[in-house]
Amino acid sequence: MREENAILDIHDEEERKPARKILRGRIISGMPLSVAAQKRVVKYFEELLGEHVRLSYRVDKTMIAGIRVELDGRAYDGTLHGQLMSVRKMLTRHDEEEL
Repeated sequence: MREENAILDIHDEEERKPARKILRGRIISGMPLSVAAQKRVVKYFEELLGEHVRLSYRVDKTMIAGIRVELDGRAYDGTLHGQLMSVRKMLTRHDEEEL
């Protein structure tokens, strides 16, 4: 009988664990993304953050290339513009350090 109680206690503890929360956000891209590509983005962020992720999707024709993901109050910028701005910051910072 003791073993049965131990098994029940383990199951009870599993039920008390908090469920993973769902992070909501959106994908913004310059051109239409296939459903498969959208799913890959969701899977990437679920693995990165260890949470369930739900992303809406919209096209912004002003983007040249890449995607931007806004999720949980943060922006993950993989657009061409974002990459160029990162390079610019890196080069500007390097110039300032030499002065």
